[in-house]
Amino acid sequence: MIKAIIFDFDGVIHDTFMLAYKIHKKLNPTHTKDNFRSYFDGNLFKKVNTNFDQKAHDAFRKLEFQAFKDLKLEKQIRNELTKLSKQFDLFIISSNSIRNLNMYLENNEFTHIFKEVLAAETHKSKIEKFKIVFKKYNLNSKSCIFVTDTLGDILEANKVSVKSIACTFGYHDEQRLKKGKPFRIISNFKEIRKIIESMR
Repeated sequence: MIKAIIFDFDGVIHDTFMLAYKIHKKLNPTHTKDNFRSYFDGNLFKKVNTNFDQKAHDAFRKLEFQAFKDLKLEKQIRNELTKLSKQFDLFIISSNSIRNLNMYLENNEFTHIFKEVLAAETHKSKIEKFKIVFKKYNLNSKSCIFVTDTLGDILEANKVSVKSIACTFGYHDEQRLKKGKPFRIISNFKEIRKIIESMR
């Protein structure tokens, strides 16, 4: 029985692809969108650590923080998350910074919806962040479902046997997402509630 829904942030709760790509492009002018998307085929930080130094990563985060100040949560997503929160515990597991995520939730007056936000500072591996949620909240792989938009996230969820709902409206398209064999693939945020209710 599903008790908790774990959300990725970027590309799921908010479509940040172009925002992040423009910052990346500013720092790496020769890189294409395909280059940038490929960072999310596996664990993001393994790719970043291989290709960039800490100075470049810090510069990206600084520019990203400024861009996050103006982001507004879409009404449809707000409404769906509010409905889901009445039936399930909601979490965010993200590779973004806790500073960015907290600011976003505070600016949109939405901090009360999520039981906990586990960001990059918690751990670089989403596998480990899943384990933290399991242990802290007495959950397991069968009582959680994960909503994400990248192949890398699906693969990490697979490692702890958590079913994924993959979103085609984020960083990766359907063809790429299928490689991870997600439980379901959706094209609209509203579909999440229907899928989970059907599982009950």
